[in-house]
Amino acid sequence: MNELKSDGTSSVAFTGHRFYDFSQRDVIQARLTSAILDAYENGFRNFISGFALGIDLMAAQLVQSLKRELPGITLTAAVPFAGQSERYNVYDKKVYSRLLKLADKVIVLSDYYYPKCFLDRDEFMVENASCLIAYYDGRERGGTYYTVKKARARGIPIINVY
Repeated sequence: MNELKSDGTSSVAFTGHRFYDFSQRDVIQARLTSAILDAYENGFRNFISGFALGIDLMAAQLVQSLKRELPGITLTAAVPFAGQSERYNVYDKKVYSRLLKLADKVIVLSDYYYPKCFLDRDEFMVENASCLIAYYDGRERGGTYYTVKKARARGIPIINVY
């Protein structure tokens, strides 16, 4: 399994739903930004995003936008499989591609899609972080639920910005 070369005690992972109330986008961005700033102030420097649509890409964009004002902050892309963005729309593909190029580290966990690849990516992120920033509405299904559950089981603090 791929490992991060950085110290996991300084890494935060993101998890969140792919779909959210778009009218709440500014509120969600403000909450995520606040959580990122708080984590940074508490010594976290590496932020891991799974680069999925929705909250993952939003969080990656926010980390990238904060690089000028936060020395040493880094973005790691934990990509579940090569070609993850193939089914994204044109706009989301452009955002994904740009962010991937700007990421400080890109870890592609598999060369191909397989049924459990997203859950394996979520597991990888939890194993390589000591804090989780989540946008989680409480539903007990899906990747966000799985990631939050794994983080809880490992005793990793969760900041839920929902």
